[in-house]
Amino acid sequence: MMWFRMLLAVWRLSWPYPLTPWRSPLLRWRLETYGVTDEAGCLLHAEELGARMMWRFLWRHGAVVSQFLRWAAALDRPPRRLWRGSADLEAEAC
Repeated sequence: MMWFRMLLAVWRLSWPYPLTPWRSPLLRWRLETYGVTDEAGCLLHAEELGARMMWRFLWRHGAVVSQFLRWAAALDRPPRRLWRGSADLEAEAC
């Protein structure tokens, strides 16, 4: 179930380009702020990122990306109920 949520997070983050995520403005911006570099070690701007750079980033930083996607998937879960509120107690009393 977690994998489905992670894929759903990728789908949402890459919208409106879910099949070509390197064209997504949000993902390009996220990679730019993370500090993606080219072969010479120069930082790349979002406009310069392409499919090759994105796949290279995913290959090198797969663990970090996976952790981020787990975090994003956890945000979609409904909150756990730790205690019963007073409204529930009043409903049971009737």
